[in-house]
Amino acid sequence: MPEKTTTRWRGALALQDVIVIGYALVLAVLWWARAPAPGPGPAIRQVYACLALVPAAAFVAREVPEVPWGARINVYRVVVVGAIVWGYLILRDALPVIRTDTVDASLAAADARIFGGEPVLWLEALNRRPVVEWMSFFYFNYYTLLLAHVVGALWIARSPRVAAEFGVGTALIFCAGHLGYMAVPAYGPVSFFADRFRAPLDGGLFWGLVSGSVEAGGAMKDVFPSMHTGATAWLALFAVRQATLDRRWRVPAALTCFCAANIALSTLVLRWHYVVDVLAGLTLASLTLWASVRLARWEEARRSRLGLGPVWPRRR
Repeated sequence: MPEKTTTRWRGALALQDVIVIGYALVLAVLWWARAPAPGPGPAIRQVYACLALVPAAAFVAREVPEVPWGARINVYRVVVVGAIVWGYLILRDALPVIRTDTVDASLAAADARIFGGEPVLWLEALNRRPVVEWMSFFYFNYYTLLLAHVVGALWIARSPRVAAEFGVGTALIFCAGHLGYMAVPAYGPVSFFADRFRAPLDGGLFWGLVSGSVEAGGAMKDVFPSMHTGATAWLALFAVRQATLDRRWRVPAALTCFCAANIALSTLVLRWHYVVDVLAGLTLASLTLWASVRLARWEEARRSRLGLGPVWPRRR
């Protein structure tokens, strides 16, 4: 019986589940190591909830066929996506506990060594309302782009290969990026160069939406790598890869590339990131594409060899 149970759990957990669970474990360990007595209270319970919900949803989705297929696979999708979103939102409470310092000076110095100055300050020449609103529109719709790809890859495409590559890659890039915030905490040029900008950004509706959302839910020291750049570049690379295999992806790929380019530039024009943050995001996106394809293939081969069920079970 114990061996059978172990085999079922081994079949239940997919690679993206392991990545998300591993991230939550690292977060819990770092938090407990840094948190002052009596500990972070409700926040750590959110970590425990993630550690319980992700494996439970995975087990039901792949190992409990008695539950209707639609219910178990859709709940699993929502739980895993929700855990990744939670992994960012909780950083607003976690980062000040895990890292009390900032490394803005080092990031600004890296920009200066590479470019002979700070490009974000040069871009102040673009501080005109039409430009700021254009950049803010794309920066704010980062969330729309993410949602569109989640729905497209996990619900609409109905391809186990697409879902596998997307699931592994998305879990990998976000968990790695969030760990990067802990390793390299910084507030960004908007704070570090506050006394060197000649004027506030001249924005309107969309700039108000951006600044309001950052103030309400941003992690505040979430600069390196730029995940607005890294995540959208990953989506663009993922969509381009799918377009080479399925022509139906060609229009989504073109639109995603256009949006990703504007979002990367917006992170600099809107003063959120240093250029080295953007370069780090692009590097992380490229590595994620390379890794996701290979890891998805490896997992499929491993599960087939061990006689385990598919990562994304189909309707029977």
